[in-house]
Amino acid sequence: MIEYEMVTLFHPRLDEEGVEEASQWLQERIASLGGEDIQVIPWGRRKLAYPIQKQLEATYIQFDFKLDGSKVAELTRAMRIHEDIMRQLVVRKQDL
Repeated sequence: MIEYEMVTLFHPRLDEEGVEEASQWLQERIASLGGEDIQVIPWGRRKLAYPIQKQLEATYIQFDFKLDGSKVAELTRAMRIHEDIMRQLVVRKQDL
């Protein structure tokens, strides 16, 4: 298992409850792929450096977890399909 850090940008149309539901979906997705030690660190709503999908802000949440390296591509594919996730970046912690 490799340690990963992932920052995810959620669409600004989501209220707190919507962000919580999307975050819960993502945690369940990580767990279903065999992820362990999932930690959620909310950063709150922030202004974007440049517009994404014509939006100027997003809700940032950091996820720290352990996952088999072969499952990361499947996780990012699932996030690209999810309409409430605007962007994500997954990096290995040892590479930080």
